[in-house]
Amino acid sequence: MRRIALPLAAAVLLASACSNDHERVAPAEALPEIVMDPIEAARAPQGVSLFGDILYAMEDTTGAITEADRALAEAPDDVDLLIDAARVRRNFWQYRQEMALYTRALELAPNDWRLYRFRGHRHISVREFDAAVSDLERARELAPMNWDVAYHLGLAYFLAGRFQDAAGEYLRCLEMAEEADALEAQAPDFRSCSQNRDDPESLVAMTEWAVRAALRAGQEEVAAELLDQIPVGLELQENVAYYHDLLFYKGVLTADELLNPGPDAPYRRETVGYGVANWFLVQGDTTGAVELLEELVQDEWWPGFGRIAAEVELARLTKDR
Repeated sequence: MRRIALPLAAAVLLASACSNDHERVAPAEALPEIVMDPIEAARAPQGVSLFGDILYAMEDTTGAITEADRALAEAPDDVDLLIDAARVRRNFWQYRQEMALYTRALELAPNDWRLYRFRGHRHISVREFDAAVSDLERARELAPMNWDVAYHLGLAYFLAGRFQDAAGEYLRCLEMAEEADALEAQAPDFRSCSQNRDDPESLVAMTEWAVRAALRAGQEEVAAELLDQIPVGLELQENVAYYHDLLFYKGVLTADELLNPGPDAPYRRETVGYGVANWFLVQGDTTGAVELLEELVQDEWWPGFGRIAAEVELARLTKDR
């Protein structure tokens, strides 16, 4: 496995040498200068894994980016259109271009919590954890009740090795589940920490990372209390992987059941796999954890949180080898 990261600047120069003899989707003067042609963006490196693999975007074959950019060209200083043009790029892993659009929007709306939350998430995707923490802490200042802010800030702390901070952030949001719903009304798509009260999907996702962080912070009693609050028999659609991890921690499912779920599994192996690897580490089974982590870092879905966490963990475990 390669362990020397290639400089991103050099990788970008290589990518920019590719041909760009195609039309832009809108007049260049109508769009912010930071907007890159979607085809060029698909060729450009987005980052470097912790083991030196260059991480590439995908090409948009649907025309979604083109459509968003045309709308933006009509009003290039519209913050919501900047967000739309940025968010559509996430579907194609064009994160550098996405972040540039958030940065442009922040020049126009420096107190819009959404921009820090979205850009912070993408800093995580490209393995820039300190920058992610900075953005997401600012988002928390502006929107302390937001579920997505807490979730991603906790993740950024976790990936930075700040396990106690991560556990504290997840618990903060979980403990606010009983807050008044009136605090949610900050934006049409605002998801409040109060959703942990009534929405099993939100509760399971937040609790699973809270357990991971609490265990790594040495807070076994806290982790046990969190697990006690998760019942067996929940029916979920989106966060089945996290739920199965929780059932594994509770002793209801085995590691083999999680790691070999069959072709019809409703989740990616890297998601449950990191949960199992983290559990192995907590139990002192470093050999088993390393063996599993080495498999997970080969997953081609490089923006996945499980893949990113596996890279971070394996890098920590092998840096002195």
